Amino acid sequence: MTYRIGTDIGGTCTDSAVMDDEGRLVIGKALTTYPNFAEGIFNSLADAAEELDIDLEELVAETSLFLHATSVGENALFEREGAETALLTTAGFEETLHATRGGYGRWSGLPFDQVKDVINSDKPEPLIPMSRIAGIDERAYRDRIVEPLDDSEVVEAVDALVDDGAEALACCFLWSFTTPDHEQRVAELLEERYPDLYVSTSYAVSPTMGEYERTATAVLNSYLGPSTEEYLTSLESTLAELGFGGSMLLMFAHGGLVSGSDAIERPVGLIESGPVGGLLGSRFVAEHRDESNVISTDMGGTTFKVGVIHDGRLEYADEPMVGRHHYQFPKRDVHSIAVAGGSVVSVDPETGIPSVGPESAGSDPGPVCYGNGGEQVTVTDVDLVQGYFAPEFFLGGSEEMDPDAAYDAFEEQIAEPLGKDVTEAAADIYRLTNSMIADLIHETTVEKGIDPRRFTLSAIGGAAGMHAASYARELDIPEVLVPYTASVNSALGLLSTDVVHEYTDVTQLSEPFDLGTINDVFDSLESTAREKLTDEGFDLDEATLERSISMRYERQVHEVLTPVEGRESLDEGALAATVDRFEELYEKRYGEGSAFVDGGIEITEFRVRAVGPLSTPELHEHDTAAPDAERARIGTKQMHFAPDGLTEAPIYDFEALDPGASVAGPCVILTPVTTIVVNPGDEARVDRYRNVHIAVDVGGEP
Repeated sequence: MTYRIGTDIGGTCTDSAVMDDEGRLVIGKALTTYPNFAEGIFNSLADAAEELDIDLEELVAETSLFLHATSVGENALFEREGAETALLTTAGFEETLHATRGGYGRWSGLPFDQVKDVINSDKPEPLIPMSRIAGIDERAYRDRIVEPLDDSEVVEAVDALVDDGAEALACCFLWSFTTPDHEQRVAELLEERYPDLYVSTSYAVSPTMGEYERTATAVLNSYLGPSTEEYLTSLESTLAELGFGGSMLLMFAHGGLVSGSDAIERPVGLIESGPVGGLLGSRFVAEHRDESNVISTDMGGTTFKVGVIHDGRLEYADEPMVGRHHYQFPKRDVHSIAVAGGSVVSVDPETGIPSVGPESAGSDPGPVCYGNGGEQVTVTDVDLVQGYFAPEFFLGGSEEMDPDAAYDAFEEQIAEPLGKDVTEAAADIYRLTNSMIADLIHETTVEKGIDPRRFTLSAIGGAAGMHAASYARELDIPEVLVPYTASVNSALGLLSTDVVHEYTDVTQLSEPFDLGTINDVFDSLESTAREKLTDEGFDLDEATLERSISMRYERQVHEVLTPVEGRESLDEGALAATVDRFEELYEKRYGEGSAFVDGGIEITEFRVRAVGPLSTPELHEHDTAAPDAERARIGTKQMHFAPDGLTEAPIYDFEALDPGASVAGPCVILTPVTTIVVNPGDEARVDRYRNVHIAVDVGGEP
């Protein structure tokens, strides 16, 4: 028997999904271990190995593919523990990074209430001080060298920066996205003089328009590079010691896998790869029931994330951002807020208004009810006070809970300041949490012209099952899908995707478009893509090359990435169809009637997405004949359900629920890794893949 492993490091837990040759899935879960993330990975794998009745070494040795999504980059950024980084840029543009986007940079990435506080807002702290930014006399413009590069000036500047303590260096010249010659020469010089210095050039990392975004991307890449290289090298070494002889691939946020060496060269692509893995996992599960319209909601311990799958397609983010820093790298569109199981609940002493987040208790010390020293009430504690946990069965009985401590803390910190009894106050906080989530989903769907009532809501993450049916009802979404792998769905997403490379060209064209130029650009990009896939051992007859063009109306800034159908050279008909598709997508995004073809159209970017397929075994199907739900019933307990209040409701053990079985709400279903709340009027059913479907009574009380 051989295995594939997908493993994802989250803010609270590290998750693993293990699939064998016959499509059987086993999941593993452990707390994330800071700063030694590898320890949490192997703890979660040991958990999965125990379920397989083998030891960790045997599991690793019998694994052919180790697929990984890591938050090591985000952690280094948020903790400000990245490399001491320096920047080379074109003379006269040394303040680009600090200027950000001018006034907009003061509030970009801030919550709405802080955006309004203009006086107290400020730009994000730059990753590089001005003292480590050197301007170089050089200039190129649209394939023409205007001011040649002086090698000695570069060497002198870098020597000074290294003497000042620089451990990594980014290089971003003004026109390198069209004329990369000078950046290429800088890379050659530094390879000779400082072979151990981590170097990023903007043309290699982000060959796109926009000097600030391109500069920020190159700087982020160098800031994260050394720690990412150290982490991945160490992880590969530990895997080898355990007998691993397969391939290790990393998830990029563009929704595909890359080699370890590619990840080390462009660690900026790893940012938020875990949430994108969850989105892919939701699509994978939904595809097995021919569902192509899915709203994927991921509620873990630190953040709530939402992404939309429309007609089987995932959109790209318009303006990727991490820690209030804009960057420019292909990334699937996932929106988030700091509301999750570990979010701290508090009451403002001046106004008496309750709030949820953005602070999180994380995994250490965690919620009060975990009994690990946490003292601040969290959403998880609220769920416990609501009665949705059965403490004796928490995480399959492997962990203990302290319900008395959670109850006492909630009463003191929340109920008494609100002047309410514990039950009423907990119900209010539960509704507040769900309303905050529903607002984000509304913003991501309705405000973009998407009707959520025509979608299935996928609930993933360890905390989502306790809230999903309630926030789905607020949006009139009729069905909730809780995957069998809900709490490790990002890890499952890794098992369902392929090797992907994305290539871009920023040749700009205005109408009337020159078909020869368009086809020449695509031919060049596709030639590079084919060479890369061939080097990695893929059969080009099985690989796919997906083409797209970023288009906008003249004198506008709003670009829409538009797919180009077919694989042949474009003719007039194919180009006209692409323009029509752009207008359709534009109106979907900005509203019916917003398209203005008479204003003229521009092409701003060409993109080729190269996909090297990895065969994924079909998921194992279970027999759904003669299901018996009653044998899974393990008791009843008092729980709070709106509008009925406290109700004696049944508890079901998911492990004993037969595929095909249905249970009516109100009730809870306990799984080894999460709890699923089924509200009054709703009905839950287990399908042949052991996913839980909740038919939501959209006319009922939220």
